[in-house]
Amino acid sequence: MLTVGLALALLALTSCGADSRRASQQNVRERTQASTVPATGTGPIVPARVTDPARRAYIARVDAVCKRLDPERNGAREKAAGDTAQVLKGYDDSIGLGASQLRDIEAIKPPPGDAAALHANVFDVIRRQLAVRRQISTALANGDSAQVQTLQRQLDDLTRSLTGFARGYGFQVCGTD
Repeated sequence: MLTVGLALALLALTSCGADSRRASQQNVRERTQASTVPATGTGPIVPARVTDPARRAYIARVDAVCKRLDPERNGAREKAAGDTAQVLKGYDDSIGLGASQLRDIEAIKPPPGDAAALHANVFDVIRRQLAVRRQISTALANGDSAQVQTLQRQLDDLTRSLTGFARGYGFQVCGTD
């Protein structure tokens, strides 16, 4: 069984907001190094200026979901402390909240012509993040810190991709935390 110290260290390594905060910090570093934003989603996290009214309305509705649920999802893991069972429960609660958030976002009709890009760059990436988070949960339960670290790197890469697309698409809230 994991010791309390190892459990807390693993929680800190895998905290819900940490992967996006690390990705944001990486993007901030990249912003100072690059003057142009590549279309790959690895550039700075400066939101695009959106002029299309349908896209603006979509962004506002999706950002409202993120504004409402991000703090709750992030708090689920941050308040978990103590023994392994508490750490896992906090982590698993955040996975459930993330899945709920994805369902709420998918229920919002995307602007004409944007559905495929949103599915490939947002919904599918979030599904992959949730799958990796479930694998991290299993690795935490098994006390496999090496696997947790490997999976965390995968999660960080997915988060950077999602954050880059979200900023480029024009989201103001989603993709920042």
